[in-house]
Amino acid sequence: MNPRQLEKAWRALWMRAIARSLPGPRTVPPAWKASGRRTLFVRYERIGDMIMATGLIRVLAQAVAGHRVDVLANASTAPVLEGNPHVGRVFTIDRKSWSSYLTVGRQLRAQGYEVIVDGRINNPPIFTSTPLLMLASRAPFRIGVEGGNNDLIYNVRVRAYDRSTPYIEGSRSLAVPFGTDIDSVDWQPEIFLSVTERDAARVQWRAAARAGRKAMPDSDERRDQREGGGGKASSNAKRLLVNLSASEPKRRWPDDRFLEVLRYVRATYPQMPIVVIGLPREWESVQRVAALVNAHPVATPLLREALALVGTSDVVFTPDTSISHAASAFRKPSVVLLKRDHHPYAPYNIPGEVVFWDGNEIDSLPSNKVVSAVLGLVKNETQK
Repeated sequence: MNPRQLEKAWRALWMRAIARSLPGPRTVPPAWKASGRRTLFVRYERIGDMIMATGLIRVLAQAVAGHRVDVLANASTAPVLEGNPHVGRVFTIDRKSWSSYLTVGRQLRAQGYEVIVDGRINNPPIFTSTPLLMLASRAPFRIGVEGGNNDLIYNVRVRAYDRSTPYIEGSRSLAVPFGTDIDSVDWQPEIFLSVTERDAARVQWRAAARAGRKAMPDSDERRDQREGGGGKASSNAKRLLVNLSASEPKRRWPDDRFLEVLRYVRATYPQMPIVVIGLPREWESVQRVAALVNAHPVATPLLREALALVGTSDVVFTPDTSISHAASAFRKPSVVLLKRDHHPYAPYNIPGEVVFWDGNEIDSLPSNKVVSAVLGLVKNETQK
């Protein structure tokens, strides 16, 4: 047995040992309901995952005691929940630290939760982190999707996830034990911004508007001022947010292709405010792309700053990242570059277009398809 197989075997034994120690019944009666019970929602993977879960959190909060759901997150995803009126206490865990597990486990046990909902509906065959936290909490009822080793852990099992459907729609089944009519409620994600965050973002957009005016020939600018903002250089031009960064190098579209798209946008809408963002490590690319199309560059070391820019934009253009799910939460029309196999994670229920790419790397995606999608979306939004 090689080391990888040995690790899997050990984890499987560990998972079964945890399962045997979990409190509560092995299964619950069909008439049992989770509504009205103190509930913890568990989702501590990626930022986009947490954003997608906010609609479910809202629905669960409407069904539980106190109309708030406590959430177990991690340090990078917890900011998504700031200001959310449906969220009570937020616990954060460092999955690389055993001391963090011990601390959080003690905190969860002290809360006396009756129900824990595992928001991850596509668990691997063998997983031990969440069962360990469930054991530490001593919550008697554990809600998760059915099938395989999941049946060892959850005693309130819901329909398994069908990957042909959007992930958010697959997550709806987790609300069934709360007595929710899942076809009659809104599942749109949501993010809440403070007035201070919106004001700070608007400062950046004003800078983008000034940069956009530099792209206009003097005669066009004078004519635009004289005509009160009419014509191609209209002051009503939509605010376009462009995100360069992706979670993995293979999902990072090359700078020259972003530039090709943005040059078409700038030529068609000379005065459009364009903000270009990216992770701090990509600041040179952000500056270069922005400078070449008279856009405003913003490095976004803080997640809330990036979310505020999404929330105050009119149109979003991004690869498959948390920014695409933030656009869904703010209901912003978007063009998203997405690997075809990842179609369940497309932004949920917003106008725009998902441009799919095939193969192992996004380099296979030509720019002409993206130019058409972005220009078409901006035109539609500008004409509203």
